[in-house]
Amino acid sequence: MSYTGQHKKEYDSIMKAAAHFAPSEAFIAGGALTSAFTGLGINDVDIYFKNKKAFMLAVEQAYDDSLWCVSATDRAVTFVSNNDIIQLMHFDFFETAEEIFDAFDYTVCMAAFDIDKQDFVFHQDFLKHASQRFLRFHSGTRYPYGSLMRVLKYQQRGYTIGKSDLLRIGLCLQDVPLNSWDDLAAAIGGQYGEKAKVDTDKPFSLDAALELFTDTEITVATKEEMPGNAYDLLVKVGVSEAEIDAIDIEKPTVWARW
Repeated sequence: MSYTGQHKKEYDSIMKAAAHFAPSEAFIAGGALTSAFTGLGINDVDIYFKNKKAFMLAVEQAYDDSLWCVSATDRAVTFVSNNDIIQLMHFDFFETAEEIFDAFDYTVCMAAFDIDKQDFVFHQDFLKHASQRFLRFHSGTRYPYGSLMRVLKYQQRGYTIGKSDLLRIGLCLQDVPLNSWDDLAAAIGGQYGEKAKVDTDKPFSLDAALELFTDTEITVATKEEMPGNAYDLLVKVGVSEAEIDAIDIEKPTVWARW
């Protein structure tokens, strides 16, 4: 299927960055579209799925297409093809692009390409705010700590944010439960092959966290060897073997030792 709509230039740049990986029942959404529509290079491509089965089949397709898995977290699995980075999001599944937008943090990210319909979907403020390089915070995001840290990234790209939006991010942080180091790690990292740097033997407290993050990197890249097949990767990210067997993804053969 070949896209022939009015945004052909942007479509071509997105698909090139995705190594032309286009699984069914899925959307390409978020920062890749922001970059494409503002003339910037695309760092990575995030793919969101309409249901869990579509995600599972996409993982199988990625291995079949010789993509290399480099990271797996509770939010996404990351594949690479040469210099292209493709992230398959699995923290939730979305029937419509609007449902994805409801989980995003900034309007400048609220654009999607429906792979099945071969059509772009935009939030009403996406093109305006992207062209202005203006950050309008969306309080419905699930990861406001990530939104807070992403402000720095966007500022480096020439974006601005108002005081009111910074305050709104701060208010949303109050709704994130932080009762353990695991809670803090989940709030900070996990999507891009990173984890929060919370290596400490101290009991958790906000004072201990403030001390830990003084003059240190907040996140570090994970260096864990990833499974070499779809079946084991799906198990790793929490999919049950019964679910995997139900859609006939091949289970790797375990050879007996003599």
